[in-house]
Amino acid sequence: MNEFFKAFYDFYMGLSSAIKASIIVMVVIGIVSTILGLRIKKQDYRSTPKGFLFLAVMLVDMINGFVKDVFPKYHKFYQPIMLTMFMYVLFANFSSLFGLTAPLSNLNIALSMSIIVFFTIQISVLVVKKPKARVAALFSPNPLFFPLNLIGEFSTPFSMGMRLFGNLMSGSILAILIYHYTSYFGIVAGAFIVHPIFDIFFGAIQAYVFLNLFSIFLSIAVED
Repeated sequence: MNEFFKAFYDFYMGLSSAIKASIIVMVVIGIVSTILGLRIKKQDYRSTPKGFLFLAVMLVDMINGFVKDVFPKYHKFYQPIMLTMFMYVLFANFSSLFGLTAPLSNLNIALSMSIIVFFTIQISVLVVKKPKARVAALFSPNPLFFPLNLIGEFSTPFSMGMRLFGNLMSGSILAILIYHYTSYFGIVAGAFIVHPIFDIFFGAIQAYVFLNLFSIFLSIAVED
């Protein structure tokens, strides 16, 4: 057992700082979700949740309502994955507030989001509309459009991942430049201005935009 933990520790320490931060974010999301789920399970349905539990219920209700509007027929199936993706992007953007490297500033992690989006869309379409209809859609409205349709299937999720990477990387570069050229004032400005703006405000916007794009592209693929 000790050898297992040692091997795991060595493996973890060999990872890049962004991947370490991503693992920490996923663990935190899992722990927080479990704790909130247990508290909600014990909550009296006749009483109103308070504090952080109230905010969590509002967030889940907001995402569920949004997904229900986008997926009238399949909202119950897609609500969990949409909420999970939104929470990951949101927490990943907030992670630099705690001294962690923003996970999505790593190109590999950003592109992994593209891969998740791509396979979610493709598998969903194959299950909902069946392979025959899927192939027919790729040749619509004319077989000559097949190359363009095929490129579009890859370019859409790829652009979403690159968008996340570009926004996070540009924010990181701007923060570094501020720290470098403004000396001690930059430390104060970074702590009270730059990080709150880029990590909280813009981070929340990025998570919401990603949720919107993912939902819209997926709904176009699966809804009638």
